[in-house]
Amino acid sequence: MTAGPGVHGVKKGKVRMRAFTETSGVRLIATAGPFVFVAKDHGLERWQGDQSLALSADHGLLGDRVLGLGNDPTRGWLWIVTDGGVSYYDSRVETFHEVPPAPLMAELGLGGGPSSLPTSMVVAGAVDGGVWLGHGKGLFYTTPSGAWTSTPITDPVKALLIDAEGWLWVGTDRGLIGRAPDGKTYTFGTAQGNDVVATRLVVRAPDGGVLVIGEDSGGRQRVALGGGLGFTSFKVSPGIRWSDAVTLKDRIVVMTADGLLQITRSGPGKPRPLTRDGTRLMPLKVGVGEPPRVERVAARLPAGATSLGTAGDELLVATKEIGVARMNLDTPQPIGWFRRAEMLDRASTLAVHCVAREDCWLATGSPRAWRWRGETFEPAGPADHVVLAVVRGADGTLYGLHRGGSAKAIEISRINGEVWESTGVKLTTPGNRPELSFTRFAPSGELWVGLRFHDGKDDDSQPWGVAIVDLGLGAVAYHHASGDPSERERGVLPVPVNVVDVAFHGDDQVWMASLEGAVLLEGDQVTVWNEGMELESELLSAIAVSPGGLVYVATPDGVGTYDGEQWRFPDQLRFAANDLALGPDARLWLATERGIAIFDGRKVRRMDVRRGLVENTVLDVTLDEYGRVWARGPRSLMMVTP
Repeated sequence: MTAGPGVHGVKKGKVRMRAFTETSGVRLIATAGPFVFVAKDHGLERWQGDQSLALSADHGLLGDRVLGLGNDPTRGWLWIVTDGGVSYYDSRVETFHEVPPAPLMAELGLGGGPSSLPTSMVVAGAVDGGVWLGHGKGLFYTTPSGAWTSTPITDPVKALLIDAEGWLWVGTDRGLIGRAPDGKTYTFGTAQGNDVVATRLVVRAPDGGVLVIGEDSGGRQRVALGGGLGFTSFKVSPGIRWSDAVTLKDRIVVMTADGLLQITRSGPGKPRPLTRDGTRLMPLKVGVGEPPRVERVAARLPAGATSLGTAGDELLVATKEIGVARMNLDTPQPIGWFRRAEMLDRASTLAVHCVAREDCWLATGSPRAWRWRGETFEPAGPADHVVLAVVRGADGTLYGLHRGGSAKAIEISRINGEVWESTGVKLTTPGNRPELSFTRFAPSGELWVGLRFHDGKDDDSQPWGVAIVDLGLGAVAYHHASGDPSERERGVLPVPVNVVDVAFHGDDQVWMASLEGAVLLEGDQVTVWNEGMELESELLSAIAVSPGGLVYVATPDGVGTYDGEQWRFPDQLRFAANDLALGPDARLWLATERGIAIFDGRKVRRMDVRRGLVENTVLDVTLDEYGRVWARGPRSLMMVTP
C-alpha cells in the first residue's frame, strides 16, 4: 500500500482500466458435438455448460500450442493442428486420435523445430472423413490414417469452408478458389462477379452459397455473395472494416470496430430500415436485384473482442483478456461466459511487484506465481507450491513466500530472473497450512510478515501475530501479545495477535490494522485505538499512512482518518471497504462491494461493471512500482493506470 505525498495538489484526469480473467487471449473457438473448444496461448479447453476441462498431453493432445481447429459436424469430430502434430477429437467417445507422422508434416513445420513452426493454420473437416489444411505454403489434405497429399494451390491460404452443397472454398491472398464435389477446381474472380482478391473470410450463407469478405485489387474492402454459379459483389458503406463473421441460424453476424451487424436476405413486403446512419451493401453493378439487409443488433461487443464463433443459438465472442462471451443477439449484455480464471483459483490475497513496466510478478495465494508480460500471464515459481506473496526489497530484490501444498512451513526464496533461490529462512506457526495476511519491508530493511494458520477444526484460519525477518542474518522473530508478562523481557513486542496490515511512517512509527483496532508501535511502546477510543469500528481490514503522517484505516463502517490528534470518519467515505491503497498522487483507492472507489480528498468516484470491471465485488487493491493500481475480485484482476 504505497504512501502518497498528502491530500492537496491532487492531479485530476481520466484513468485507464484493463480487466483480466484469463492468462492469455482467446485465439480460436470451435464446436464438436455438445462441446465448445477454446484455444489460448497454451493447451486447449473443453467447455460444456459451465464445466470446463483443460485438455493436455495427459488426455492425448499432441502439442501445447494449438495452430488450427476444424469441425466435422457429420462425425462429431474436431480436427486439431498443434505444434506436435495433427489429430482429431471424437466428441462421441471423448478421445483423441493421432494422424501418424509423415515426411510432409515436417516440411510444414508440424512436429519440427520452433523456427519452422507456422503461427496459425485454417482447418476444415472433409466430407469423406479426412481434413483440409490451409498453410502458408498452400492447401494440403490428409486422411485419418496419415495419407498426406499436396494440391496445386501453393499460395498462402487464409480461409477454408465447405458449404451446404459440398463445395470446398479456398480463400488466398490472390483470389478465391472453389473445389466442386466432383473434385474439379475453379477460380472465381471479377469475370465470375467476385471482386474480392485478397480473401480474409469465407462464411456459409444461410440460404446456400457463401459470403466472401476481403479487399479488391486496389485494397478497398469488398463483399461478394454467391456460389458455384457466380457471385455478386458489393461495396460496404460506410467502409468500416469487417474483421470477422459467422453464420448463426438464418443470418450472418459480422464484427466491426463499431459493434455487431447482422446480414439477412431482403424479403418481399419487408420495409428496408432507414440507412442514413446505418450500414449498406451497395452492388457494384446495376440490375442485380435487392441487396441483403444489414442491421445493427442489440448485443454489444465486450471489451477486447477479437473473433466470433457460434454454439447452437448462441453467438460466441472471443476476447483478449476476459474469456469468451456467450451472447444472445437480442440482449445487450452477455448471458454467460467461458472463463477458467486460473490465476484466481483458490486465491486469497494479491501482491504485485514489477522489474520492468511490462514485466511484473503476481501472487494471489493460489497455486504458482504468475509473471505478466504485458499481454499474457505465464505460470512461474516453484511447481506444486502455493505462492502466498511476492515482495520487493529497497535494493530492488524480489522475494517469493511460498509453501508446498499442506506443508507446515512457509519458505522464503530470492527471485533471480526465472530462478527461485532458497534463502534458507522458513516461517512456522501452530497447526497446518500457514498463510499470510501481509508482507512489507520496513525502512530498516527488515521484512514484516503477518501470519495465520489452520488448526484442523474447520477451514477458517487463525491469526498468529507478526514475524520480523532479517534476511541478511537469516533470523526470524515472532511477535504477538499472549498475556505472558515475560514477553517484554524476552524482546517480544506486545502487538495484537490478529494484525491484518501494516504501514510505516519514517523510521520510528509502525502502524498496524488489527481486529482489535488501530495500533501504533513507537519503539517498544504500543498504543491501541478501539471503539472505546474514538474509532467507530475496531474491525480494521487495511491501513495506510501518507508521508505527511495522515493515517487511513478501512473498516466495515467506513474509512477513518487520524491526523495525529483526532480520528474522523468523513461523510464521503462512510461505506465498507475491504482494502485500501494510497497512490503517489495522494488519491486513495478503495476495494469495495460496489467496485473500486477513488477519493481525491474531496469527492469519491467509482469504477464498476458499467465502467469496465468484470465484477463489482473487489477484495484487494495494491500499487506497483509504476503507480498502477491492481485489484482482485473473486474471479478477476483489474489494472488501473491513473
